[in-house]
Amino acid sequence: MLEVLTRPRGATGVGLRLCERRYLSLLFTRTTNRTTIKPSSIITKRTVKTPTIDWNPLTSSKTNLAAAQKQAESPILRKFFLGLMIAMPVISFFLGCWQVKRLKWKVALISKSENSLAQPPLEEIPPNLDPAIIDEFEYRRFKTKGHFDYSQEMFLGPRIKNGITGYLVVCPFVRSNGGAPILIERGWIHKDKVVPENRKGGYLSHLAYPQGEIEIEALFRVMPKKSNLQFDHDMGSRLFYVPDVEVMAEQSHSLPVYCQMIYSLKDNVEWRKAQEKETNTSSWKKWLGFSKKINEADDSDVLYISSKAGEDSTLEYQEFEFIDQGVPIAAYPKVKFSNNHMQYMVTWFSLSFVSAGLLIYNFVKKRKYSSAEKVIEAKRRDMKKKW
Repeated sequence: MLEVLTRPRGATGVGLRLCERRYLSLLFTRTTNRTTIKPSSIITKRTVKTPTIDWNPLTSSKTNLAAAQKQAESPILRKFFLGLMIAMPVISFFLGCWQVKRLKWKVALISKSENSLAQPPLEEIPPNLDPAIIDEFEYRRFKTKGHFDYSQEMFLGPRIKNGITGYLVVCPFVRSNGGAPILIERGWIHKDKVVPENRKGGYLSHLAYPQGEIEIEALFRVMPKKSNLQFDHDMGSRLFYVPDVEVMAEQSHSLPVYCQMIYSLKDNVEWRKAQEKETNTSSWKKWLGFSKKINEADDSDVLYISSKAGEDSTLEYQEFEFIDQGVPIAAYPKVKFSNNHMQYMVTWFSLSFVSAGLLIYNFVKKRKYSSAEKVIEAKRRDMKKKW
């Protein structure tokens, strides 16, 4: 730079060096005549130390222009997904409204069933019982007299109870008032007590295998229909896998009316008397036989309950005794409707809300990238005009 400033035109060799010396001496004399200024008075002291390394480098923002351009090339697929995104919140919202109606219907049904269960039992049911109206009397308790038809006894299962395999006993009950037999689910028994002979001869045989005319208390039930995915029943077989009421009634020549006996561990004196009357046992043989059993098992609570059941109705047996003697353990009377419509309703409405939010976000995002595409397209047109 110095050479360019001091070199006169046409100067070469010795003349060039003389010019350089003259310029340097002139520059030196000018600087010495000036007042010197200390650098410390001009440059201020630094109070903050900044790092010399940039740990947060600048990065370009991530754009989706390539994806938007790719979607623009396939408008059919884009419209299809857009239609799904629009239909999802609408369909899920209507499904949520439908679950609201189902929830109201299920709550009313449970309330009606609990009200029917709380009412006192009907003293008798009419002989000409119409199976079509049983839906209105579900969980309604009733009493009726008659006897069991063990020749048409059926078994539903297998069913597990407390880790033990067994079956539900369903037996036609012939009513004394002349009506057609109805199906009575007596309860659960051990698999070894399925054969009727294994339920006879015990101290609870009057409960396990009642004979003669007796009075029972049960409640009406409406069982679900058999679906097409379940196995069809082999006509003539006593084993059923599902409670197919129509087939059960046809096989046992009964009305398609399904009833369940009520859970009870108490002794039934009337059933004992009916069984004794059925066997035509004289009074002195009964007394001798019964007193002999008491003398043989003085320490057993079983015979004590049997002898005192008529005096004290609070005495009860244990479930293991029923299982050992083959007495069916009936179902506990309670409403067994599942009500999950509240969860379904929340699920559908949540899905509708989330899908609607995603749809709005997609529209906003599309508008943003479409404006960027317009700017880029305008710049491209401007560049084409200039070049």
